Amino acid sequence: NFEVPFFAGRFLSTMMNGMHRIITKFPTAAASYLRQHNFPNILHGLQNRRNCSGAAASCADGHVAAHDHFDTLGVDRDFSVSSAELKTKYKNLMKELHPDKHASLSEAEKSRKSSLATDVTLAYSIIEDPLLRALHLLELWGVPIDETDKSLIDNNLLMEIMEIREEIADASTYAELKPLLEECHTKQTEMYEQLADAFQNDKVDNARYLTAKLQYWNRIEEKIAEKISSWTR
Repeated sequence: NFEVPFFAGRFLSTMMNGMHRIITKFPTAAASYLRQHNFPNILHGLQNRRNCSGAAASCADGHVAAHDHFDTLGVDRDFSVSSAELKTKYKNLMKELHPDKHASLSEAEKSRKSSLATDVTLAYSIIEDPLLRALHLLELWGVPIDETDKSLIDNNLLMEIMEIREEIADASTYAELKPLLEECHTKQTEMYEQLADAFQNDKVDNARYLTAKLQYWNRIEEKIAEKISSWTR
């Protein structure tokens, strides 16, 4: 059965995407909430630090880059980082940070190790997702995308997305959604390849445009998942 695994497989990515949008758009409020509700380990991941390189040389003076999740995982700051490498790094780090390995440490050290484990998990959740990875790289470059900025996207794409949304809303069977889903996956795959080139060659404007475009196609995928989920309730 397609519906359950597909929707379940998108759940974490959708949740992390939503969290990422809130934190990026309202960093001060997010930090205040996390501090108030005693989530210092996640708050640590929001602390900004100077960490610009490559295309980030074009940042405005005084820009403070986001926490580097690539550095947390010990992988190169590269959009093309392989899933296999990410999984290996993540598993090895989590093994080293497992509580059983630190039973004899002080409570303060145990808490620090726990916080590090949370940082590693957050970093992995972001870097393993192509869209969140691209958004994070743009933050590190000092050129984050503002979701309210529509200037990055051309009207032809907006019209295409609007028409697809209408098709999703009108669909009553999976057979009607399947070609839309296949088109969405094709578009996403094409953009992954184009983004790899853009980030590799410091094409800042192109990377921002492609990332904004990918956001729209990911939302289409989410809409399809939501439609399928509505049929299983």
